[in-house]
Amino acid sequence: MGPVRGGERDERGRIVRRDETDHLAEADGSRDRKRQVGGRRRVHNSMPTTQIKDPVHGYVELPDALVDGVVDTRPFQRLRYVRQLSATHLVYPGANHTRFEHSLGVYHLGRTVFENLRRQSYFTRDATADELEEIQRTLECACLLHDVGHPPFSHLSEGFLDEGALRERVAETGLVDAFDAAGVGGAPLRSASPHELLGCVLVVEEYGDALRAFDVDPFEVCAYVLGYSLAYERGAAWQYGVGAQLLHSPIDVDRLDYITRDNYMTGAGVLSFDVERMVDAYTAHPEEGLALTEKALSTIGNYLEGRIALYMWVTQHHKAVYANRLLQAMLGEYAAETGNSPVTVDGVLARELDDNTVLERLRIAARDTPDSTLASMYDRFRSRRFPDTCWKHRIALADRIGGDLDGGLDAFTSWLTEGDERLERLLADALDVPVHEVWIDRSYVPAYDPDELEDIPIAYGGTTRSVGDWGLYGDRAFDVPIPFVFVPEGTKRRAIRVLRDAFDSEVAAAKSGTA
Repeated sequence: MGPVRGGERDERGRIVRRDETDHLAEADGSRDRKRQVGGRRRVHNSMPTTQIKDPVHGYVELPDALVDGVVDTRPFQRLRYVRQLSATHLVYPGANHTRFEHSLGVYHLGRTVFENLRRQSYFTRDATADELEEIQRTLECACLLHDVGHPPFSHLSEGFLDEGALRERVAETGLVDAFDAAGVGGAPLRSASPHELLGCVLVVEEYGDALRAFDVDPFEVCAYVLGYSLAYERGAAWQYGVGAQLLHSPIDVDRLDYITRDNYMTGAGVLSFDVERMVDAYTAHPEEGLALTEKALSTIGNYLEGRIALYMWVTQHHKAVYANRLLQAMLGEYAAETGNSPVTVDGVLARELDDNTVLERLRIAARDTPDSTLASMYDRFRSRRFPDTCWKHRIALADRIGGDLDGGLDAFTSWLTEGDERLERLLADALDVPVHEVWIDRSYVPAYDPDELEDIPIAYGGTTRSVGDWGLYGDRAFDVPIPFVFVPEGTKRRAIRVLRDAFDSEVAAAKSGTA
């Protein structure tokens, strides 16, 4: 993968890495380097490696070339200061994990799964050793770099980025032309999220030389991040497409890591499935692509339920919803007060913006405008003075709103969500409080679509069918997220009455208007 850089040599001419610590190894001080001897076949078996102790997967082993060329660089190290779950640590104190260790975990899983695939004769039959080596090198780099463009607070701040400026930077990299030349077109780039586009710019501009030294195409790495393989689209072996699927599909290693990691680091304990068995169950087919074998049958049900449970009880926890909504609102108030966006494309690409940087900007702006809404919000955030919601779950919603709603609870929750800003003003006027103290919201993270879970492919007897088609999804009926209504202490009962009366009045008016 190219020469090792940034190190010194001992008396035998071997590369000796500089002494530095890694926060993932704090428990036992383990940051180990060794040469791979014997054992199972490794792509990088001739290179010295570094081990980093991860609380979720144990030892994560990387070739020193990847450590020097990718991990120990400013853009990648910035991820140490971008929390995976934004402000959720204010609810689950252990949720301080970052995009840095998540990226290492995705790398570990991606490498492990692909090496398992390489031991399957069916997978290797139509591809040369050189082709498989190329796919694995690309996959490992893409796994490490897939989140390198995340702005501060993960997804919370993406809406403040100038999308026009970002797409101009993407066009300047030549990536659009590369996708066109491969016959893919511009759809993947048009549908990509801002952090994915930022990551693609960094991959090409910051890591292009290093990747080429590893004999890896930077454009192919970007394609993997977006769920494509340019080589496959140009007619290369089908295994190239599987490499991209490992990073971007219903059973990709990205979500496998963050689901497992979020559950472990929050301490929520809502996910209980055999990760190692699932990793061993990956297989692939020339026509169907990536799938799971029957080995996954014993754990797939827990995986399905765990994904939903983690969303409902961590991401959609009412206090987590409020903490993240408050942080996002502060970013908006900062922009209104200062006339500047709290997060910019250039700031992320310049490797300077992370959670700490933006929090300091909020602190200074709040200090300089003590009578502002921003100052009020910042004080609430720092002191964790979070109001209760009018209901914490669907059972309480049904109890407090009543079961005689015209159209039922679903009609009421849709009405709340669709009219949130209007109803916030209505509540603020009725309760005689500032509008920024009334919020109707649910998680900033989109809800899982149960249909997507049903599409997880299971391979058996030469046939690949979805979980739903095999009947493994069963009659599972998962709860769906509900909007929460946050109001000042002591006003919940009045707020509920106001909302119920407004709903009944508007439904009656709509009926009379159509009669």
